[in-house]
Amino acid sequence: MSDPKSCSLKRVERVVVLGGGSAGLLTALTLKKRLPGLIVKVYRSEAIGVIGVGEGTTPSVTKHLHEYLQIPFDRFLKQASPTFKIGLRLDWGKRSHFNYSFGRQVIDRYHPLPRTNGFYCEEDFTAGEPITALMDAGKAFPNSRGNPLWSDFVAYHLENETFVDFLERECALAGVEIHDAMLEGVESDEHGVTRLRFDGGRSVEADLYVDASGFKSLLLSETMKAPYVDFSGSLFCDRAVVGGWDRTTEPILAYTRAETMDAGWCWQIEHEHKIIRGYVYSSKFISDDAADAEFRAKNPKLTNTRVIKFKSGFYSQSWIGNVVAVGNSCGFVEPLEATSLMIICDESRFLAESLIGSNQCPTPSVRAGHNRLMENEWESIRGFLAIHYKFNERRDTPFWRAARADTDLAETKTFVEFYQDNGPMVYDEKTLLKRHDIFGLEGHMTMMLGQQVPYLNRQPIQPFEWKTWRSIQDQNRKHAGLGFDVRQTLEGLRSGNMRFVIAAPPK
Repeated sequence: MSDPKSCSLKRVERVVVLGGGSAGLLTALTLKKRLPGLIVKVYRSEAIGVIGVGEGTTPSVTKHLHEYLQIPFDRFLKQASPTFKIGLRLDWGKRSHFNYSFGRQVIDRYHPLPRTNGFYCEEDFTAGEPITALMDAGKAFPNSRGNPLWSDFVAYHLENETFVDFLERECALAGVEIHDAMLEGVESDEHGVTRLRFDGGRSVEADLYVDASGFKSLLLSETMKAPYVDFSGSLFCDRAVVGGWDRTTEPILAYTRAETMDAGWCWQIEHEHKIIRGYVYSSKFISDDAADAEFRAKNPKLTNTRVIKFKSGFYSQSWIGNVVAVGNSCGFVEPLEATSLMIICDESRFLAESLIGSNQCPTPSVRAGHNRLMENEWESIRGFLAIHYKFNERRDTPFWRAARADTDLAETKTFVEFYQDNGPMVYDEKTLLKRHDIFGLEGHMTMMLGQQVPYLNRQPIQPFEWKTWRSIQDQNRKHAGLGFDVRQTLEGLRSGNMRFVIAAPPK
């Protein structure tokens, strides 16, 4: 066992987290659970805002909560009140809609078909694999002898305030200190932050400061002057008008919906008792009042609405000296692929593993490695979201004409050129995507196929292939029809009449 005294660098034993939203609390909880000996304190105030618009997640968030942090599912279900999500439905492109499920629907190949599924999905993008069949059937889980079948493809819809309350309780159980305080000043030197000053004459010193102060980025940007990478050349939207209504008879859908609008797109997040919608738009193409009017015309049940302003991009050095940023303090993109909590989980896990691996003495190369990991994630998200805008031909408005003409594909350009030549041919992922990409070929090809982007090297499909493909689709629809929807699953679990059956991992 290594001797802590052998560490020649500053040892991280005290961590202060500035900000008590989901980013700050999730990072504090991750650090405390993975390094129980750390002293972790969270300082929060109403001045450090929480957006609180409801959030969709990806399966990586589910794994972080229940595998990495070992949070019991039953406790999470009871206290955080999530609903279940198995993909994203896009009212996008030329089709009536298409599903981007969390399954593998385009790059796999069913025996005895001679080519990958994507070549058949192009004509009929429904029920090509079990998860997307569930989505179209209004179901969330397959039926396993009267119980819902849980798999690695399950994510959550979360109410932000309820989730934050849950994280506060988990932090308290883990031994994280939470303080209500108003930040009044930051003291720093050439090495980083030396002290935070709060109202009432209070101050605190730490070995590591986590900036979870939201868009203000009080420590990383304002104090450490981190360089910023602007994504506005790829992502034109800079505002969102948000609202919702109480659920009545509407079914609880097991997916996030993304609907094309005149100057952007509209999300729909499914909570058990509420429906939350938001219109993400570009202020260069529509005014706030006009966006609100279009939003209300589409959603007549809306009550109060509010406008949120944002910019898309990230700080290329998210860890400078003794300051590391998480959440919106590090970067932000619109929630088109529910990446917000996913990135926070990754940021907090990368940080925890950096401290564990370095014996809590992070070297400059450890910080540089963390920054490269985060740059990789932000750049992969930028390119992936750009595809959503570059090829969406659903509406012929000034915004969408500009998006199709001017969107910078960034590093995704190589993949797009390959696809436009060869279609959904499965090729080396690292060659096409240039870096480890969190969406992979599956995600990129789903978006190209879903939007029916044309390609040159077309291959004739034989009648026996279509017969086999239709049979596979029919089987997927049959099994999906026997599944359980979100409400049935929630009620069955709460009553004790159901339990999750865990799917065996693929061999």
